[in-house]
Amino acid sequence: MTHPMKPRRRPTQSRAWMTSEAIQDAFVLLLLEKGYEAVSMRDIANVAGVALGTLYLYFPNKDSMAAVTVRRCVRRVGEALAQANPGQQARTVQQVTDAIAAAYAHCFLDRPQQWKALISLERRISSAESYEQLYRQHVAIVRDALVAASDWPAPSDADAMAFTVFTIVDGMVRHALLVHAQVPAEEALVREIRCVLDGYLQQAWAPARPASGAPGKN
Repeated sequence: MTHPMKPRRRPTQSRAWMTSEAIQDAFVLLLLEKGYEAVSMRDIANVAGVALGTLYLYFPNKDSMAAVTVRRCVRRVGEALAQANPGQQARTVQQVTDAIAAAYAHCFLDRPQQWKALISLERRISSAESYEQLYRQHVAIVRDALVAASDWPAPSDADAMAFTVFTIVDGMVRHALLVHAQVPAEEALVREIRCVLDGYLQQAWAPARPASGAPGKN
């Protein structure tokens, strides 16, 4: 028996992936146009250009489709976060956290209305287990980026700091979308996030990161 929140078919070929993504894209368009309650499976099939029977081959119901769509979008945010990892480049921790703030804010503010709808939907349909899993994946991405920085203080608790850094960024971006009447300017929001992150890191590594803002210099 198929779990009501899981897709019936997991795409394994390029055409199947394209069909699944077309269905999810159609769902997002309708979500913004009509709201979740008013969207029907037939509506989604019509917009996606697939037969209703084909739609049910991929998703048993609307909640299943919503859960998969939210996860796909959130994973793409993780891919953007990963770009903050300096890799072979010589980036300081401050530069890394600046990049994390900019990448995360851009993902959400690039399509603010879509993300408003998806964030609200995520709270409704995502299980606690699924939410925690994705959250920890993003924290791990931030941790890897931090410890790859050129001036990362090795004795520091990378997991704890990554959790705090990501929680600051995630919370400020999401609530800026959900609470403000108008979508904030991306540059202004990133600047505010950077101020909070810089203050946190200065306090977290007081000996290694003096108030001058230059990590590791006394």
